[in-house]
Amino acid sequence: MKRTFVFLCLVIFLGLVFTYQSPFLAYFDVKILLFFEDMRTPFLNGLFTIITTIGSIKVLFPLCICVSIYLVFKKYYAEVICLWILFWSSRGLNFILKKWIERERPAFHPLIEIGEYSFPSGHSMNAIVVIGFLCYLLTTNFVINKTWRSSWFLITGIIILLIVLSRLYLGVHYLTDVVAGLCIGYLLLVFFLHFFPSVRKKWLADRR
Repeated sequence: MKRTFVFLCLVIFLGLVFTYQSPFLAYFDVKILLFFEDMRTPFLNGLFTIITTIGSIKVLFPLCICVSIYLVFKKYYAEVICLWILFWSSRGLNFILKKWIERERPAFHPLIEIGEYSFPSGHSMNAIVVIGFLCYLLTTNFVINKTWRSSWFLITGIIILLIVLSRLYLGVHYLTDVVAGLCIGYLLLVFFLHFFPSVRKKWLADRR
């Protein structure tokens, strides 16, 4: 099941890279933006502006620093190194992809001004990579029963979903941007987690 989902994400991402400009997808991209634009209220404007900040470097960077301090205190050194490798890998890969694809951002009355290119969504990608990895650390390195573990998975999913929706609501990304960001972010996270246990095991063995 996991391999099937990974393959599906890869297919979706590659498909969007080469078809996001097609009339069919462009039509739905515009429709989705107009749908969220019609929903706007002063309260939701403020709420989603706050939510979208959670997926930015302004929040994720300090969050990773705080988590790193705690992990160092607990002597989880391999986790700290892997956290920062993932953090910068996600941002670096997103930068490369945006420069390669060069898709302009939507021009349908965005609520905030953002530069650079649009595809794939950096907020979506960074959120699923960083917050997803933090959830992994929490549910694998600490004693948590099944109920709490399921709750943290749910909370993580809701946070990521809200960040993604905030990009659409604010009018700074198309639907295809955020879907592509989620797909490539998930692929990066899964790829990394595939090797992380063996890297951590080797790290602990070398320290002995």
